[in-house]
Amino acid sequence: MKKNLPGRIFLALLLFTCVQRASAQFKVIGYMPSWAGDVNTVQYSKLTHINYAFILPNSNGTLQGLDNPSKLSSLVSKAHANGVKVMISVGGWNDGNDSGFEGLAASSGSRNTFVQALISLVNQYNLDGVDIDWEYPDNGTSANNYLTLMTSLSNEMHSRGKLLTAAVVGDGGASILNGVFSVVDFLNLMAYDYNDYQHSTYALAQQSMNYWRGRGLPKEKCVLGVPFYGRPSWESFAQLIARGANPYSDTYNGVGYNGITTIKNKTNLAFDNGNGIMMWELSNDATGANSLLSAIHDVVLTRGGGTNPPPTGTNIALNKTVTVSSVEESQFPGNLAVDGNSTTRWSSAAADPQSITVDLGKQYSISEIRLLWEAAYGKNFVLEVSADNASWTSVKNVTGNTSLTNDYTGLTATGRYVRMTGTARGTEWGYSLYEFEVYGTEGTTPPPTGGVLIQAESYNSMSGVQTETTTDTDGGQNVGYIDQGDWMAYYNINFPVTGTYKVEYRVASLSGGGRVSCDLNAGAIQLGQLDVPSTGGWQNWTTISHNVTVTAGTYNFGVYAQAGGWNLNWIRITPLTSGTRSAVAGTLIDATMENGKAFNLYPNPVHQQLNIQSSETLDGGIIRIFDISGKVVMAARAASNKIDVSSLSKGVYTLLFTKGDKKITRQFIK
Repeated sequence: MKKNLPGRIFLALLLFTCVQRASAQFKVIGYMPSWAGDVNTVQYSKLTHINYAFILPNSNGTLQGLDNPSKLSSLVSKAHANGVKVMISVGGWNDGNDSGFEGLAASSGSRNTFVQALISLVNQYNLDGVDIDWEYPDNGTSANNYLTLMTSLSNEMHSRGKLLTAAVVGDGGASILNGVFSVVDFLNLMAYDYNDYQHSTYALAQQSMNYWRGRGLPKEKCVLGVPFYGRPSWESFAQLIARGANPYSDTYNGVGYNGITTIKNKTNLAFDNGNGIMMWELSNDATGANSLLSAIHDVVLTRGGGTNPPPTGTNIALNKTVTVSSVEESQFPGNLAVDGNSTTRWSSAAADPQSITVDLGKQYSISEIRLLWEAAYGKNFVLEVSADNASWTSVKNVTGNTSLTNDYTGLTATGRYVRMTGTARGTEWGYSLYEFEVYGTEGTTPPPTGGVLIQAESYNSMSGVQTETTTDTDGGQNVGYIDQGDWMAYYNINFPVTGTYKVEYRVASLSGGGRVSCDLNAGAIQLGQLDVPSTGGWQNWTTISHNVTVTAGTYNFGVYAQAGGWNLNWIRITPLTSGTRSAVAGTLIDATMENGKAFNLYPNPVHQQLNIQSSETLDGGIIRIFDISGKVVMAARAASNKIDVSSLSKGVYTLLFTKGDKKITRQFIK
């Protein structure tokens, strides 16, 4: 990755580190540059490895001075306290100057000096290994020297129980000989920076993983790299969102980046074809509901990859991590001080005491609560659990001290709500809470019986959504990736009497802010809408409902996202009053036709080239193609009216064209 940086210019390339001996664990690796980022705000619970970047080599094998060594020491302390490994990243882009690597690798004496220098550095800072970011060895002698160097490092690191990884170009890395595969714990594929605009597409991620896997790189050693920045402006994802970019899109005012949807799709790709994902770099991430690292973590939890193990002996049926920056600000009492505008921590201020309450989504038998917090003046938290947010049971007093603390509380409590009350000292802050985790056994909330139960994934038509495996009771799938304007339609739903019906939605939302509405016959009859609350996670489920009035008849029932950011598992429609039957029926209209009457696909069925006929230019739009399961199989910028679909298997596909607020869907057969 190429990036202009304050005080120096790094065209920095990301690498992620994984351990061969722990290959069962999906790796989530973030870069921490010496010049950017705060070690106190890292979401450690969502990472497995952190690479501290960079230290540079000299051509005689010695190392240049380490930037910000106190930061590295603090990072190691906090990461190790959270079960996260820290590695030193050697090299980086360095303005394209790799003379240090070329010189040291060419001499056995310099190679030995280099290896010994890294051993000393690893021991000095209690590091977990070394990542080599040589950009790039040349073909021929340089490539052979690289393999010799990596072999020497592998022997010395692995004999000490340390890791060795390397960052490599996403595609076309012929100078990395196949012999490297057996000496490293894994390779980090830098699948970005391929041009100034569309520099890190989903297609490039596929191409990169296919290239290295095709050369023989084992799946467990294949880690996909993603960017937390855009090009050509080099803005961080946080900066782009701050000036108005859509966190779920991939382009904004001529800047190409990876939004939440693409990051989730790439994480699923990394699960399917590799064993980890990495990003450049942690301080570029947005906070709260827009965090890309949180989006990765959501997929990891859904796919069962896990990150850091819970405390020994706890029940991990529930592993709910709440980062304060991801909690809706409205949940904080008005007289509590939040850290600037970044909402990275919850801090006590003038009032004493103050509380924050978090809804877990349903009842759990809680066995542990783990806090990451800082306290001064000997102040403390009181932890309480409630089933109804009214009658509280005090379960633990947590005494504070002057440093960040991971506190494992021994609890025996059952409830849906957790309340944390902290004490302050006059106008001085007494504590700061960064994140907490809850462990326990999930309660049982089976799908309701009676009325009409509609599984969300059984829609007859939709726009913009995808399906995924759910961890809700009874399993199956839920509908996810719901953005504003997305919809689902369910045909031939019978309302037997005229009167009032209760419509229930089984929903999950990391941070809330969503809004759902329902209608009949493609919006011809609007029934009502309601807010989707935060449940604290994409698989933490709760049921919300509202009452609607319907004239008896058979309709096509629609669910519409007035605001996105939520998942849906099922809908239940139950009559509450009796009434008079009538015969009202309608025909569902494709809602995408409103702005897309002149948008056609041909030939259909298609064998190789799919053509798009449109009354207006496609420039500036994004095309995504979904298979029948709702998985994105192709994504591209709409640069022309032709798409090569020869790589797709035979089947039915949905093409989604997005441009600004416009969304057009069309199905085609391959």
